[in-house]
Amino acid sequence: MKHILTLFYAVLLFSGLNGASAQQSAQGEGASKTQSIQTAETGWQVVCRAASQDRTKMGCSVIHETYSAQDRSRLTSVEIIKNDKSRTMIVSVPQGVSLKDGIEFGIDGAKQSVLAYSYCMSNSCFATFELSDSVTNSLKKSKTMELSFLDLQASKIKTDIPMSGFVQALAKAD
Repeated sequence: MKHILTLFYAVLLFSGLNGASAQQSAQGEGASKTQSIQTAETGWQVVCRAASQDRTKMGCSVIHETYSAQDRSRLTSVEIIKNDKSRTMIVSVPQGVSLKDGIEFGIDGAKQSVLAYSYCMSNSCFATFELSDSVTNSLKKSKTMELSFLDLQASKIKTDIPMSGFVQALAKAD
């Protein structure tokens, strides 16, 4: 039940906007187009919610979202939730992605892992990842988190998430 609530909270993410950029590039044989998608982002924010059924305990997480500046549709959402002994990262991307390829996760240009999709809902697909202390520490020291995934036409969509403000938001969430 706790895991379901955590994932439910990831769906409820919407906030204000700042400027940033993401790239969509066509991959594979014969692909010669690289298209830039103008985006907007929320920056790292802290969101606190009732973490128990009787609403006496609050749980806080840090969230970053990236939107298309053209139509304001959400491209990516990253939420990091502190559990009793660890942290969980939940990444959501829009419907229409290649589920078998997962989401590539990198820190400052170094690939860390490929996140497998956990499930999809009507508007997003989600991948969850248990963050080790070493990955959390790497994120704290980093400048950029990279996420990339393939759409159904095998075009790679890459989002670079600035880490400025992450350490401060994480400290507030704890």
